[in-house]
Amino acid sequence: MEQPAGRLIINVEGADKSYFLWNGTELYYKKLRSAYNDIKLNKESDYLYFSFFTLCAATLEYSLNYLLTDYCLNHFGHDNYKKYAEGYIKLPFPEKLHMCPAIISNGKFRFNDTNKQYSTLKELITLRNKILHNKEFLKDFEFSLNNDTTSEGTVEFELQIGPNHIETLTKDTCLKFGNALGKFKSLFMTPALNHHFETNELLTQIT
Repeated sequence: MEQPAGRLIINVEGADKSYFLWNGTELYYKKLRSAYNDIKLNKESDYLYFSFFTLCAATLEYSLNYLLTDYCLNHFGHDNYKKYAEGYIKLPFPEKLHMCPAIISNGKFRFNDTNKQYSTLKELITLRNKILHNKEFLKDFEFSLNNDTTSEGTVEFELQIGPNHIETLTKDTCLKFGNALGKFKSLFMTPALNHHFETNELLTQIT
């Protein structure tokens, strides 16, 4: 099943304007596939893992935004869709992921909470926020000149510095995020854009 290239609205009543909602998500997924293959081939670079990770996060959010906009266009028409779409798009990233299936399926489907790929997408969002909005504040440590002075007159002490979140980006984590996005695209996004929802490993019906 392929994704539609967009939504075309042709005005047949003689008005000047028709409309097209372009689906640009495939450009993101194309670049993801290219970077994914480089990672699998163990290509070395200081920035490849970070670049791939941020592209994963951007692709996921753009995909969710497009799905929600497409839904609003179909349900509220081209004159009224934007105010609804903007409301959904402004949702915090984690809530947007969680709520998207229920919104665009009119309350019939949700993500399977026990699914590994869905958990990975939630992990992607959490790590994205930690890395892209990282902060540093003062940390305290024990230090005493009286207790730590050696016989040579030098001072010894130890600083415990925790790992930076960016250090968690490895080949395995990147491939894990890439695989989860692939499942998101094939099991949720593409069926949704074709208006063909069904239960699968990622989606479950709301009872």
